[in-house]
Amino acid sequence: MRKVISKVLNLLIAVLSLGAWLSMTFKTGRHGSLSLGGLQNLRYFTVLSNLFQGGVSLVALWGRKTGRWKYASTVAVALTFFVVLLFLGPAYGYDSMYTGANFWFHLVVPVLAMVDFLIFDREGTFTIRDSLFTVIPMLAYSLFYVGNLLVNGVRGNDWYGFAKHGPLSAVAAFLIILATNWAIALLLRLPRRAARASVSNR
Repeated sequence: MRKVISKVLNLLIAVLSLGAWLSMTFKTGRHGSLSLGGLQNLRYFTVLSNLFQGGVSLVALWGRKTGRWKYASTVAVALTFFVVLLFLGPAYGYDSMYTGANFWFHLVVPVLAMVDFLIFDREGTFTIRDSLFTVIPMLAYSLFYVGNLLVNGVRGNDWYGFAKHGPLSAVAAFLIILATNWAIALLLRLPRRAARASVSNR
């Protein structure tokens, strides 16, 4: 039963992430802050992480083992969830952060992904090395973001507002986010380790 529910959740994640992206891309319906039409929305980690999660969920639907990729994608959307909840929500307003496509990207898809990972898809455990693997998507994005600021300047390129006090403040912000990313990865692996220990003790 658990595997069936996991498949249903993965189907929902794949459909919702793609649907929300198409809605944002073609500007259908209402949209909140940090949402652009066209392919410009691919500048946002929120969009990239949700599409990453959707792609991994689609592969999982075919019965393929996703392993560390699903771990990494779940951590990525969980990071989006918590950054919006704790930083972007207070900065831009929660109404704007949970409007239109943002509602699916910032709330629904991350919650579904975490529920699936923590409760229904419990096969396999992950090591500390695996948790470091989950940092790669945000690390790559951080290098792109800060590199763009240094090459092209802050004006018009600091869409998250991390460099309000200069490029170095963006570096500091991303170091904090990378640490948060890793902390989330460590927390998400705990239930699987506990489940394995429970099985081993039977």
